[in-house]
Amino acid sequence: MPDQILAETESVCPQCLARIPAQRVARGDAVYLRKACPEHGLYETVIWRGAPALETWLSPKTPSHPAAPLTEVARGCPYDCGLCPEHQQHSCCVLLEVTQRCSLRCPVCFADAGQGAPPDPDLATIGGWFERLLASGGPCNIQLSGGEPCVRDDLPAIVALGRSLGFSFFQVNTNGLRLAREPDLALRLREAGVSTIFLQFDGTDDAIYTRLRGRPLFAQKQAAIAHCAAAGLGVVLVPTLLPGVNVANLGAIIDFALGQMPTVRGVHVQPISYFGRYPQ
Repeated sequence: MPDQILAETESVCPQCLARIPAQRVARGDAVYLRKACPEHGLYETVIWRGAPALETWLSPKTPSHPAAPLTEVARGCPYDCGLCPEHQQHSCCVLLEVTQRCSLRCPVCFADAGQGAPPDPDLATIGGWFERLLASGGPCNIQLSGGEPCVRDDLPAIVALGRSLGFSFFQVNTNGLRLAREPDLALRLREAGVSTIFLQFDGTDDAIYTRLRGRPLFAQKQAAIAHCAAAGLGVVLVPTLLPGVNVANLGAIIDFALGQMPTVRGVHVQPISYFGRYPQ
């Protein structure tokens, strides 16, 4: 059966990063992104495979431009970073890095966090971030990240400040170590307005944590979840998958999550990022 062209789109050359035409192409049970650079040749990569079919996940979308763009158009998409006037989507979920400090030194950290960290932004600075977000399109979902946001003693105050300005959903992206160590932290975060804990959770075997995080951590993950359960604070498990390390453990992660319902509300799988500290 010949290839079926599903759509024309644009991409970039993986070698020179030039913007080039591309096509979404169906072949068998897979969909490929096919693109050709005049200088570096043809590239194809799988972007969808198997059921459900890609077309069942596509729907027309009316552009929703930012109310107040935050950057200017210089080279055009994808080279300009930020909410420029050509953006066709307002912010729906914003990640704020409230620290570059970290309580771990994970061998696979894409942010290379914890080394020579500058001072944390103060509450006034973070309040300014909230105000800019409000001006650019109104309240949106907020994920507080880092580094490790729970190293900040004033993390509940950051959440309370955002809540007072009209932001209604806060998620904390955390390794869970302080949540495990301090049983009352989960309650303080929930009372400040945290909606969900986005918990680093790479598997159910300490050999996995030793490889990905540098030491055994499964007991701490379980303690963090138990403290969140006692506080009535929901958790999303976030495994970072590395082939040959924890992909085969994914089923056990799902089973563990099912056993921790309703505290655990989902599993958010993310692939390893091949930059930062990995590979070194």
